Amino acid sequence: MGSNSNAMIDKAGFPVLLVPTDATYNGVKKIAFATDLSKSDVEIIHSLGILAHPFNAEILIAHVTDEKYDDPQHQQKVDAFLNEITSKADYPKVYFRHIQSRNVNNGLEWLAEHGQIDILAMVHRPHSFLQKIFIGSHTHQIARQVEVPLLVFPEGYKALI
Repeated sequence: MGSNSNAMIDKAGFPVLLVPTDATYNGVKKIAFATDLSKSDVEIIHSLGILAHPFNAEILIAHVTDEKYDDPQHQQKVDAFLNEITSKADYPKVYFRHIQSRNVNNGLEWLAEHGQIDILAMVHRPHSFLQKIFIGSHTHQIARQVEVPLLVFPEGYKALI
């Protein structure tokens, strides 16, 4: 994926599906959604349920962290997020998986390679100029690295249902 893909990710006010040139279509059985447990992600998971329904696909909610996952405060945040998903995202095939990795991008690459997923979905959260220089965008980096289609939602996206 190149600069045109990055520009689309940055500017689109709607979901963008980026498909690698060498990708083959084998149906949609599992959609993985990378989350940082933001409240706004609940609405996007609801949108993914609408997308997954015609395919009868699973939605795998993936959360990448380092060893802090076992911290009781973090576990409470995960539990609260999952409770909200259960009550608001009206789709029965939603699962959660914690991926332990010191680096989010490495964890998402591992998921794309080993998670038997057909689409990786994530939210693009805009960064300031300095953040782009020193940290970079997870979405831009993943778009260049994964070999499965990447569905990118703009931050704060709300589906028109």
